[in-house]
Amino acid sequence: MDNNLPLPIDKMPKCWTDEERINALFSPFRSKLANPQDWTSKYKFWQNLIYEWLKYTMRSSFSISDLNHAFKRKGCSPLCLPTVVEELHRNNEIIPENEFLKEPCDSWTAWSIDLFVKRPLSWSFVKVKSYIVNNEVNKEARYIHLQIIKELGKDIFTILEEKKENVLTPFSEILKDCKCKIDENISENTLMLILIWLRREKKITFRNSETENELLIKIIIHSSHGITEIEEGLYKLIKQENELIKEIELMEKEKINIINETKLYLAKGLRQVAKTHLKKKRKLESTIEKRSQILENIQNLISTIQNTHTNTAVLSAYKTGSDVLKKLNESCLSESDVRDVMDDLSEALDEQKEIESILSETMKGDDSYTDLEKELAELIELDENVLPSAPDAEPSSVKELEDRLNKLRIGATAATSTPPKLPENNQNKKKLIKFECA
Repeated sequence: MDNNLPLPIDKMPKCWTDEERINALFSPFRSKLANPQDWTSKYKFWQNLIYEWLKYTMRSSFSISDLNHAFKRKGCSPLCLPTVVEELHRNNEIIPENEFLKEPCDSWTAWSIDLFVKRPLSWSFVKVKSYIVNNEVNKEARYIHLQIIKELGKDIFTILEEKKENVLTPFSEILKDCKCKIDENISENTLMLILIWLRREKKITFRNSETENELLIKIIIHSSHGITEIEEGLYKLIKQENELIKEIELMEKEKINIINETKLYLAKGLRQVAKTHLKKKRKLESTIEKRSQILENIQNLISTIQNTHTNTAVLSAYKTGSDVLKKLNESCLSESDVRDVMDDLSEALDEQKEIESILSETMKGDDSYTDLEKELAELIELDENVLPSAPDAEPSSVKELEDRLNKLRIGATAATSTPPKLPENNQNKKKLIKFECA
């Protein structure tokens, strides 16, 4: 990056080398009413450039003095920055650092409403007017850029989540990880501001250790409780465990070196010196054994505390479940109520089965149904007897027709006792013959 540029050349706006345009951008703002489009374009330019500069340098706070120094060009600082900062503040994109560091409310949202809505604007029209002409502006006053805070907060919280099994994580360790995984330019001040924001979001809590002289951070999982003495004590035990492991590893390396030196003195024929080193090795082995026993005791203690903590959580869950069940039983569950409901349900199911059985039966008519079936069969049989073998043939004579009728009367059980008389004219031969069924 060019030392004269606030950002790498590929991140700088193209107009930075345009003398006429950059002179207009560096000059103080004119009346917004005179040319609102030009005013907005100029503000957007500095709004974006300030954001990119903060993001690149891993800063979350700044002052007008910082901006003047960062954006100085050919010995000249922008004269419009006080107005830009005022507008950023008006749009709630930045807030004064002293407001940010105040004790948090119940939530970030409540804190924001209290700061941006309920409280009167700290910059009245008179102050804004004087701010623009640089009569009352404090160039050293610091401001927090909320968008940068939120973006860095997500990255840092991801790092914290990777360490949540440790219960508590020291500030120095988080800073080291941030420099490795996010950006080496991130500062302690930026990290601390991010942690304050995460605490406002109720994602973490932290406190200074009374004995370790270290800020301890804890991820909040199920509650908003702070760091307890038990958690701090467990953190100290785990830290002591790690220190013992490192100490034993160093002594084991020293032991190997002593053995190698002893062999070297034996090769040179210096047996007495070799014996001295052997004594030193034995003392070191004794120390290693004692340290190993201490390490084992600490590890057993850590395991016992963790198991006890788990058992306490399980017992608390059981107690909660028991209380809930008791309240439910008191409100709507009792043995008699359950029996009544089950009896009603059984009765309703039996009734439903009866209804289904009835609906599934074969539908039947009245008693005349059978008679109608018989009569229909008789009519079919009657039709078969009435129809001649040759439908188109005419009876040859009246006598032949009478013979046929007589045969039909004998075969049919429902025929009349006397045959009907036929008309004598031939035209009536073709008329239909009607029968009255008994």
